[in-house]
Amino acid sequence: MQILEFIAQTLLGELIIVIVGVFFAYGIKRWWDNWRYGRYRIRLFQNGEEIVNRPVSPRKAQEILDEPADLAVFLKGVASPYAWIKCDLISKGREIGLLVIDKENRQFILNLDKNPDPEERTSPAEKQQI
Repeated sequence: MQILEFIAQTLLGELIIVIVGVFFAYGIKRWWDNWRYGRYRIRLFQNGEEIVNRPVSPRKAQEILDEPADLAVFLKGVASPYAWIKCDLISKGREIGLLVIDKENRQFILNLDKNPDPEERTSPAEKQQI
């Protein structure tokens, strides 16, 4: 009987230690992610004035900083009510100043005044309609 009590007490003690350890590790990871990815902002400019200035959650900032394709989708989604982005944000957008990623000040800046005019494209379908 003493062996069963000893096993039950030991298992219960170990279970409590594991649960406390998991919560402690989760808290440290959350603090680390907030420190590393927190306080990012998205700023959108059009006609020389700021039209959007909103925070980006640490989880979303981590997601879009780790994967450039997610960054383009996120930024186009923010800009979509105001303008149609007419170039590849990641490559050409950074070259022409449409997109500025300021990691020091933790901000993504989209300047819609530098959004290029769409290139003329002719496809076989367009030629048939003419």
